[in-house]
Amino acid sequence: MGRWIDLLGHRNAASEPEERFILSIDGGGIRGIIPAIILARLAQDLKGLGDDRPLYSHFDLVAGTSTGALLSLGITLPGLGIRQEAGERTAVRHISRKVFFRKEEVLDGYIVRAGDPACLAGLYLDNAKKIFHQKGRLFGTVFADKYDAASLEDFLLASYGDVRLSAALVPCLAVAYDSLSGRAVVLSSYNEWKDMEARCAARASSAAPLYFPPFYTRDPEGRQAALLDGGLVANDPALVAYCEARRLYPHCSRFHILSLSTARGIYTFNPQEGLTGIAGWAEPVMKMYPSAQMSLVEQSLSCLPDVVYTRISGSVSREKIRLDDTRDESMRILVEGAGKLYEEKKAEIIAYLTRLASRTSLPGVRLEREDALSLTGN
Repeated sequence: MGRWIDLLGHRNAASEPEERFILSIDGGGIRGIIPAIILARLAQDLKGLGDDRPLYSHFDLVAGTSTGALLSLGITLPGLGIRQEAGERTAVRHISRKVFFRKEEVLDGYIVRAGDPACLAGLYLDNAKKIFHQKGRLFGTVFADKYDAASLEDFLLASYGDVRLSAALVPCLAVAYDSLSGRAVVLSSYNEWKDMEARCAARASSAAPLYFPPFYTRDPEGRQAALLDGGLVANDPALVAYCEARRLYPHCSRFHILSLSTARGIYTFNPQEGLTGIAGWAEPVMKMYPSAQMSLVEQSLSCLPDVVYTRISGSVSREKIRLDDTRDESMRILVEGAGKLYEEKKAEIIAYLTRLASRTSLPGVRLEREDALSLTGN
């Protein structure tokens, strides 16, 4: 049997100045098809650059909100119901830095495979109609959520089983919002929430108001929590991820953030062309706040001197595709749009992937180490 070696905080002595890489994935319901396809293309193009290491292993932190949390957990957790990526385990060696009286450590081990990025889009295409299945209600959504959570929870159980966040192969997080405390909640593999089951974290981060009921639980201190969709506070979790990475890696000089959107266009509204009062503002406000929020994240990260921010975003359809639109035509548009978006942004993507492929040390990865393992053959 192998045993896990947690390498968080170790880094190669020759890797000065320290740089870290972050993957961030937006929320957006069925529009998660877009980042799912992009993840598959990223893994494919990395192999094209001669790098056969699993996609997740290149990142020091993987963050997701709502549907992005489902994807983040899917590629960073081992032993799931999601099909595992094919390929041999990758043998690696990590050498930790000497700090004062601390000895240099040499850690040999294997990078193991996790969920296959190539199968993620299929999870949406195969399960979306079951998850977003609206049961007939006498008064529709006036007095009840649009969907029963049972189908979503069945899907999450089949996908993640009972594995806990702490099992993540690299640090990962899902964003949620606790309406009882009025605070954003970071459900991660390394903080006080690490013993939470991954399926529960995904359920909490995906509890979009009006669509699914809140996820009720107890926080690590035993207080009641009503967790709602992370999109209420960070539909683009890149800024949250940066703040978390700053705590995890305090000596890092530069953070390279790859942010995958669900291609929700920028919403604009001219008040002079509409009604005023509740009737006129209700719908625009609901559409403006996530758009404004994501715009603020991009503006903020672009101004930080220690951040290189690569955002994969754009319009994929003239038609507005809602987060629960599971019509075959809508899903086809998302699939085709994701491919076009990838090609439009390919120069930026390949530049980022080239940096990933050039990394000789992956200090955020947990290695599986066998008792008799020796990379030197001794």
